[in-house]
Amino acid sequence: MTGSKIPPTAIAIATYVIVSGIFEQSGIILQPAAAYFHTSVTDTAVLFSYVSAGNVSGILVSLFAFNVATIRTVLLLAYACMFAGVAAVALTHALPIACVAVYLIGLGVGTGLSAGAVILAKLYVDRARAVAFLSTDCAFSAAGFVVPALVAAAIAAHWPWQSGYVIVAIIAAAACVAIFFIELPHTGRAKRDANVSIAPAAPRSASREERATVALFALGIFLYLTGQTTFTIWAPTVLHDLLGVDTLRAGEIVSSFFGPSSLGLVTAAVLVSRIEPRFVLVFALVMGAASTLLLSLTADAQAFFVMTFAFGFTTTCMFKLMISIGSEQLPSMPPALVTFLLFCSGLGSTAAPLISAQIVRGAGLHASLWLSFACYAATLMTIGGALVLERSARLGAPRPRTAAVS
Repeated sequence: MTGSKIPPTAIAIATYVIVSGIFEQSGIILQPAAAYFHTSVTDTAVLFSYVSAGNVSGILVSLFAFNVATIRTVLLLAYACMFAGVAAVALTHALPIACVAVYLIGLGVGTGLSAGAVILAKLYVDRARAVAFLSTDCAFSAAGFVVPALVAAAIAAHWPWQSGYVIVAIIAAAACVAIFFIELPHTGRAKRDANVSIAPAAPRSASREERATVALFALGIFLYLTGQTTFTIWAPTVLHDLLGVDTLRAGEIVSSFFGPSSLGLVTAAVLVSRIEPRFVLVFALVMGAASTLLLSLTADAQAFFVMTFAFGFTTTCMFKLMISIGSEQLPSMPPALVTFLLFCSGLGSTAAPLISAQIVRGAGLHASLWLSFACYAATLMTIGGALVLERSARLGAPRPRTAAVS
């Protein structure tokens, strides 16, 4: 590919901003949406499972879409699907129709996110690729700070609850216009070029320990996304209903989580360049379990905000580190392994609203925080077991470590 890499990189980063903008406003729009549909918050929370299900479907679509269409075409079709969903959810007063509409939104942004990842993979190699993917994490967290704040302000100004989706759709529309003037990488079946890794001629088979380690990483990623999504959905409602915080201030808790995470990601990147990544991951896992336990025990709103700040700063690096280390577990690191781990993350964010809504319905609103703690504690134990198995496998069958994938 010729020309500057900056414009297509900006498009790729925008796809992550769009996904973050859609997902991280969920906790803020939950109560207004429930009032709009005249349903309980537990019944309305199913909307966010449909968004997540659409996102997972987008990941599946991306497995074959780029073999038959260009990145530009995939992006245009993906965001056309998103626009249709936003229009439908803005017009309907029926919850079942809204579920279908938000599924279309999730399908569009999930496919668009995959297109963004393909752009970066085609543009960059080795360390430059890692830096590029790190920038998407920072953009994701920054959007998770800015968009919820905008949506909270819009809700406080009595704008419709769908306003947040419209705001994100405007970003997607700008990206669609921009790609007509930007040269994007070409796609197609693997070729021998600078951006495609050539696998070893005869990779050995994976051992039983290696396959078990992959399974544990996949489970850990699922649990992590379940816990994080549960927290971002229910924390604003916990603050409002249980701790007496006004609606606008309660909505800012999502920004308090994702705001410091950008700085945390940069800090993690610096640490990983000097410290074994597994040590950084274990520290983040411990902090995730400890933070959610303290959040579950606190009854002070100010302390809740302070702990959420620390929670976001220390734990958001977990996802990329689990993907990176998990993708090293099989010989020759097949590309399908990364897709599988991403798919498990999508399953976690899809399951969280359904599981948490049932637990809140049966055990009360505060149980959502205990569910989040249980997920982070289980992630710690699961990934801890995976790292023990990994060490056992490497001692039994020494092999060079494959470069991490972000």
